[in-house]
Amino acid sequence: MLELDESLLEPLALDGMEVPRIRLHGPPPYTQARLGEREYRYERSFPVKGHGAKLPDFIREQLEAGKTPLVLERESRFYVYLTSSR
Repeated sequence: MLELDESLLEPLALDGMEVPRIRLHGPPPYTQARLGEREYRYERSFPVKGHGAKLPDFIREQLEAGKTPLVLERESRFYVYLTSSR
């Protein structure tokens, strides 16, 4: 499990929403991540350039389903992690 430091959080503006993001470097992300007391599971990735409406729509669907997103940005991709507890 990837342990993340809350001091690395910054907002990612997406179509009128702000989603928590952490920019990381290195190998591909883990399937699970922990930020504070909250655990997240990897769901899917999107290209940084050209994510268009797909990433905001996906995030909006997850929020409506009661999930909390966390985006890890690595090089040219956004990796979306979700948790079901708010």
